[in-house]
Amino acid sequence: EKLFDDSMSSIVKNIQHLQSRTKSKTWGPKAWEKIVVCIVADGRAKCNAKVLKMLGLYGVYQEGIAKDSVMGKPVTAHIFEYSSQVVVDQMGNVAGGIAPVQIIFVLKEQNKKKLNSHRWFFDAICASLNPNVCILIDVGTRPSGTSLYKLWKEFDKHSNVGGACGEICVDLGRGCVNVFNPLVAA
Repeated sequence: EKLFDDSMSSIVKNIQHLQSRTKSKTWGPKAWEKIVVCIVADGRAKCNAKVLKMLGLYGVYQEGIAKDSVMGKPVTAHIFEYSSQVVVDQMGNVAGGIAPVQIIFVLKEQNKKKLNSHRWFFDAICASLNPNVCILIDVGTRPSGTSLYKLWKEFDKHSNVGGACGEICVDLGRGCVNVFNPLVAA
């Protein structure tokens, strides 16, 4: 749940940054209306129960609604949607007063791996929303406060760009304590 919290809180900060760009023709106070955060969970049984509780606090998931089958037919995925104005930390603390965030949560019934999750995102969600730009973030990735704007800006300035990657930095920890871990230091 810490990895999910790291990613989600960073995304919310990026949305707040886009809303603060009041002189922008594209962004500003209504920026949240142009952004949809889509979360795809790979397998209901595999999904972390604490993450599901966090999503429930965001208002985008309800415990007990997901079923294995409907009228005798197996269910492939469950799709939840909500516009939330709260941010939830890994301890379950809820803070309000943030920019609204449109969230779509796709809970796949079976664990079919990452490429299948990407297919769900592009074939089911993007086919309906028809977005101009998609930014894929793995759980645990923490984009800095302006990262998503910088990625979007490249697509906006250069219409022939088909893909972009942000800079990847290692979390050194407070006082560079993680440098003493040989896996992080490498």
